[in-house]
Amino acid sequence: MEAGNDVPAAGAARDMSPEELADLLASSYSFDGWYELGCSPLLAVLDTSCVRTGLHYQLRNGSPPACVTTAQDGSVRLLMEYDTLVETSRKLPKFAKGLGVTTAELTRILNEDWLPYINVVRLPPELRQVDRRALAVRECDQDDYPAAALAALLSPCILLTHNYTDFGALGMESWSQGVDAIVAGIELRIGLIHMNAVVIVPAAPVMAIGSAAKWASQKIGPWAWIILGLLIVGGILIYKNQPQERRDTIKKVAGQVGSVLLDEATRATAEVDQARAQLHACVVSGPQNRTPESAIMRELASSDDPLSAQRLAELLDESLRPPVGRLRAFLRANDNMLVYEARRGGFMLGTHYRLRPPPG
Repeated sequence: MEAGNDVPAAGAARDMSPEELADLLASSYSFDGWYELGCSPLLAVLDTSCVRTGLHYQLRNGSPPACVTTAQDGSVRLLMEYDTLVETSRKLPKFAKGLGVTTAELTRILNEDWLPYINVVRLPPELRQVDRRALAVRECDQDDYPAAALAALLSPCILLTHNYTDFGALGMESWSQGVDAIVAGIELRIGLIHMNAVVIVPAAPVMAIGSAAKWASQKIGPWAWIILGLLIVGGILIYKNQPQERRDTIKKVAGQVGSVLLDEATRATAEVDQARAQLHACVVSGPQNRTPESAIMRELASSDDPLSAQRLAELLDESLRPPVGRLRAFLRANDNMLVYEARRGGFMLGTHYRLRPPPG
């Protein structure tokens, strides 16, 4: 297939105009955006079926699966409903027999490599019934109800399960859908880094000059900026005073560099768009009508730090924002169950658990 008139074929060299370079810098992600996933991690709910396959992977490969390693590096916030953890603990002897190891070994792996990175949430019965999709899952399998209720409340989010038939009401259509979402999240992160790397190349000299001028201004005062201006003007004058042949060479080299940057930016944008589309197709979609409780849980789950009732109220959409006093009462009523008071007046969603080693 031939490239269209408006899109250069891959590898085709052409000059990048100053306007195109400016548009690239303006429309690309900022340097703060590079770390955006770390500040607002993807939310993922873990089901027992994925624990079993994840343990199998770790025993075979010697390292945790992607759902755990992404939780370890902070790009995914891994959550589990308390009753799902109880079910997992109950099934560990069965898992151990099938995997050819001891229950004690699986317990050790979970306690050391998994559970420190999993926020365990104990949903009150009334919150489990908020989303009708969770109730539909309960009709299929009572054991899947806790994970379904948590995923529905936190949606849009990743649901890590291989039991897609029972979770069909939440939009699960294949056994690998949750894992595919994790992979898409990794590819999205790589694409964002690629995109920001493209921006850094042309911006680095400007950033370096700006940093040097700032340092100099602290040492010798505002004259540093005057000197910087003179250097820039001097560079322009030097360029203009070059012979036409040399000026053409400089423009040609600059155009080739711009062409490479434009091609890389196009490739990085395509990577990000494709990863986003894949991720959107694999997650549990958000509820039609979000409740205040669901909004509260999402904000708490996404935060890296404990949130006070006042700060939490500020983050909530105005249409879902309860009075601060009522919100504070809700948090305190659900402390050590739905939420955990990590510091005085500061709450996080869920807490961390350890499994009790088997006797003997």
